[in-house]
Amino acid sequence: MMDTPKEIESVEWNDQEKTWMTRKITVDEYHGFTECRYCHRPMSHNIKTNNEFRVVYVKCGCTRTQ
Repeated sequence: MMDTPKEIESVEWNDQEKTWMTRKITVDEYHGFTECRYCHRPMSHNIKTNNEFRVVYVKCGCTRTQ
């Protein structure tokens, strides 16, 4: 099991620029993750930040695009 992160580098799609954008998100509470079916590393995290529960997507460890 991995340590509870204090900050996560989130990946979001920017429709205007047609590119992936990354930004750091501070984690108030951590509630687990969903792992990639291919590389078995986290691809999304369930967190609480700014008093709001969110699913935050990150780059997984493999090179698969689909």
